[in-house]
Amino acid sequence: MMYSLDGQTLDLRGEAGQQVLADIHRDPSRRPGCLCNPSEDGGVPMYVARIGDRYYLKRMPGSGPEHTPDCGSWSPPAELSGLAPLLGTAIRDNPDTGTTRLGLGFALTRHPGRDTSTDSADRENTDGGQTRLSLRSLLHYLWEESGLTRWTPALAGKRNWGMVRSRIQRAADDKIIINRKPLTEYLYLPETFSSTHKPEIAARRAVALQRLTDTSANTKLMLLIGEVKDLRPARFGRNAVIVKHLPDFPILADETLATHLHTRFSTEFTLRQAICDSHLILAGTFSLSSAGVAVAHEAALMTVTRDWIPFDTTSDHALLGTLDQQRRRYVKSLRYLVPAAEPVACVILTDTDPPTPCYLIDDQQNQVPEVQGPQWIWNTSTDICMPPLPPPASGIPRPTVIRANSSVARHRDASCDTAGPEYA
Repeated sequence: MMYSLDGQTLDLRGEAGQQVLADIHRDPSRRPGCLCNPSEDGGVPMYVARIGDRYYLKRMPGSGPEHTPDCGSWSPPAELSGLAPLLGTAIRDNPDTGTTRLGLGFALTRHPGRDTSTDSADRENTDGGQTRLSLRSLLHYLWEESGLTRWTPALAGKRNWGMVRSRIQRAADDKIIINRKPLTEYLYLPETFSSTHKPEIAARRAVALQRLTDTSANTKLMLLIGEVKDLRPARFGRNAVIVKHLPDFPILADETLATHLHTRFSTEFTLRQAICDSHLILAGTFSLSSAGVAVAHEAALMTVTRDWIPFDTTSDHALLGTLDQQRRRYVKSLRYLVPAAEPVACVILTDTDPPTPCYLIDDQQNQVPEVQGPQWIWNTSTDICMPPLPPPASGIPRPTVIRANSSVARHRDASCDTAGPEYA
C-alpha cells in the first residue's frame, strides 16, 4: 500500500522508513494519507504512533470503512458488530498519544471486605452511566484488534497458539487501563510449552507474575488469556482450570465460579465437546495465594475454530466452514455486549463489491436492521439448508502483503500492527 504526505509519496521501508515516521510523529498535526482511496486531500488520513521503540502508521478512529476492502487498514462499520456502543465510552482512542484507554467492568485489585461477583464476565457494566468492558467483551476486542477476525484462504493451516499469543500481546501494547497503566502490566499470555525448556519457561512465568507477590493488604490480580484444556474437580471441594501450555500451573476455582462457568457458558462447553478441532479460549482474572497457588476470581469463555475464528453456534460454524471450502475472504463480527436477541452480522464478505454483511437469525431474534447495500440472511429456524452465498466479485485484488517488520498497523482505529505476514 502507498502513502503520501504533503503531496509526496512516502517510502516506509526499513530503518529509513522508521526515521520518516519518527519525523512525522514529532508533529501530531501532520496526517499522512493512505492512497488505497486517493482524494484531493491525499488519501484517507492516518497518524503515527510510537509503541516501544518502533513507529507505526495507524488509521484514524472511525475511518476504517473509508479504506478499500483490499487495504490492510479497512474495517467494516462498527454498527455491524457489537463494537459501536463501546467506541467513545469503554474504548477511547487518542491519536495524539497513540494510545487507547479501556474502561474495565471487572477488578484487577481485590480489596478486603468487598464482594467480587462472578457475573461481570457477561453483563453490561456501567459506572455512572459509563459502559465498561466485561471480560468477554475485552476478549472480543483484543481478538479483533489482533487481526484474528480477518480471514483469507492463504491463512489456512498457518495459525497456532504462538502466533495468536504474539498478536494479542502486540495488540495490547498501546492499551491503557487503571490510572493510565498499560494493560500489558496486568496481562499474562502463556508461552508455548516445551518439556525440554520447562525450567526456563517456569522462570519466565515467575518474572511475569511478580505483580501478584505484592504483600499489601489488597490482593493483586492479573488477566490470563489462554486455551482451556480441562475444567475438572480437584481435592477438598475445589475445581482446577487446566490451561493448555500451563500443564504445571493449575488454577483453582471455587464451586461458585465453576458452577457459574458451567451455567453461563454451557453453549461454549458443548460446542467444544461436539467440534473436536475447535479451541476453548479463557479470559480470567487470578491471584496467587501466600503459598504461590493460582486462584481464579472471574472468568469468561469463547469458542473458536481450528483457525482461531470465534463462533457462537453450530450454524455459525457451518457458515465459516462453507466459506473456507469456497475459499472466500471475510471479517468475522463479534457480539461484545449485545444481547443474543439483537442480530449482528456474523461475517462481512470482503471479496464482494461492495462488502456484504451476512446475518444468521432465528425466530427468537429481532429483525435485521435495514442498511444500504446488499445483505445475506439465513433464518436458521425456517431454512434447513443454507441459502446460496453471493458470489465473489471478479477483479477484487488480493489483500496487500504486509510483512512482520511492517510499519503499517491494519487493525481497528488506534490499534497496533501485530507482527506476522498473515495477510499474504
